[in-house]
Amino acid sequence: MSQTIDTIFLSHAEKKADDLAITDSANRERLGLNSIDELTYKQSARYIRHTAAFLRQAQFADGDVVVVQLPNIAETPLILLAILNAGLVPCLIPTHWRKVEIEAALQKLKPRAIIAHQAALDHNPFETMFEIAAAHTSIRFIYGLGNNLTDGVTPLPDLTTTITTDITADESPEVLITRSGEQVAFIGWTRSCVDAETSRVDPVAYTHIQLMANAHIVSSETKLQSGPKILSTYAPTNLTGLVTTLLPWILEAGTLHIAGSLKIAPMIERIKERNVNLVVIPQSLGEKLDRAFMQSFSEVAQHPHLALVSPTPYKLPEKLPKVKLNAQETHIYNLNGLCIYAQHKHKNRDDQFIQIGEICLGSQPGTNGEELNPPFIETRIQGAAQKAGDENETLKGRLELNGMAVGFTEWQPVMTTTQLSNFDTHWEKSNLAVKIIDQGMTMLKVTPSKDEIYYGSTLLNGTELDKIYQQYPGFVDAAAFSIKDPALGERLFAAIIPSPHETLSYEEFKQFLLDQQISPAKIPEKLVTVEEIPRSAEGFIERQAILNFG
Repeated sequence: MSQTIDTIFLSHAEKKADDLAITDSANRERLGLNSIDELTYKQSARYIRHTAAFLRQAQFADGDVVVVQLPNIAETPLILLAILNAGLVPCLIPTHWRKVEIEAALQKLKPRAIIAHQAALDHNPFETMFEIAAAHTSIRFIYGLGNNLTDGVTPLPDLTTTITTDITADESPEVLITRSGEQVAFIGWTRSCVDAETSRVDPVAYTHIQLMANAHIVSSETKLQSGPKILSTYAPTNLTGLVTTLLPWILEAGTLHIAGSLKIAPMIERIKERNVNLVVIPQSLGEKLDRAFMQSFSEVAQHPHLALVSPTPYKLPEKLPKVKLNAQETHIYNLNGLCIYAQHKHKNRDDQFIQIGEICLGSQPGTNGEELNPPFIETRIQGAAQKAGDENETLKGRLELNGMAVGFTEWQPVMTTTQLSNFDTHWEKSNLAVKIIDQGMTMLKVTPSKDEIYYGSTLLNGTELDKIYQQYPGFVDAAAFSIKDPALGERLFAAIIPSPHETLSYEEFKQFLLDQQISPAKIPEKLVTVEEIPRSAEGFIERQAILNFG
């Protein structure tokens, strides 16, 4: 597990040189690419090493960020592995993102290069990329794939030429970096569930070890065997594509079959022709593909396993899907999608805590009546606790996004070894309060937070107040707290740690809040200087203990 993703693939290539590694879809010509049906491990490794050497010759610094926006084609996983092998960090941009989304996302990064695919149909991505590069002076190169690239775009090595021509370039120049599985492998994105108006996207760094561990969970749930044959409709340009297809393919030394479209007929043809045993598709296609299996295969045992990807978990049992598929299936969810769903459902609410009802995380019906427990991407539950000796006590906790990801408020791409334990301070909270309904932690009820302060007749949210007070430039840290009052219910105060050498003025702080158009009801009566603001092990402010640090 201390290895990096690219070195694992290259080590497999040495042992499986002539085995089939990857096949492409039939739409390469439409995308302006030379025709190629399949690649062996030896050919794939050759392209990876050659492309990595090509990138190293550009004199990038170790750990430089490279923005990648490519469709689901054979080159995409190989180029990602080449970027890693060159000591760089791929920043994954989904193909449907356009200029405004990409620019917003890159505000926190200083990318050194962009890799994109040539114009498809009426869309020329390089026009967008040139505009983005003009706004980001850190970008030195724009690389492209295709036979008809725009002027100013540096062509990447051609796949077919690389594997069929003698290459004299040094494919293995000395790499002067020490790399391990604890270093950053990819940069993905998470959407804010609090800032509903801007739908902010923030960079999230994934280490090699985190990705491999999560991919092993998916592989275990889908009962993936060594050397699997995977048909994927997901390009590895997001977390779902990485852990459902790219990583299982690499870790299990299998064959990756690229599905260029969601049309059922050609998909069935590929499955039968290539003896595919795992198909990764959107959950909405599961029933349709299952019906096609019944018409195309003589026995249910011949049906490949279905990995059905969906953003939103099932509602509670009465709303579970009624259709039972004949094929074995595994439902894979990304709970970032759950929070986006919740944000959209409650987009007109002012408070940041949103109630979306009860969600079923497990106990899904299998083909033979067994219970299936799906893997979850970017998820963990923090602060879960149970009263000792009381089996019926409801567990309480908080749902957190990016359970296997590292969220950065300010991205600093440094390729240095970092202990995973140090990442714990960077977990991003979803601000959804959760009650765990059953002992197996398979059903949750997402409810508004009880972090409430009653000030006069006004109900305030403590976490919201914390964020407001912490914006004041004269504070190192700040938190809201209250004291019981027989007349007002509770009186509102702010515990603060002032910045060194700053003159503390309540009136200036109050005016700062008014200038920000903060409601007077949210302005504390008094500032209380403390040495420390107490927090739990999960990072939540312990308001009742604040005065102990005064």
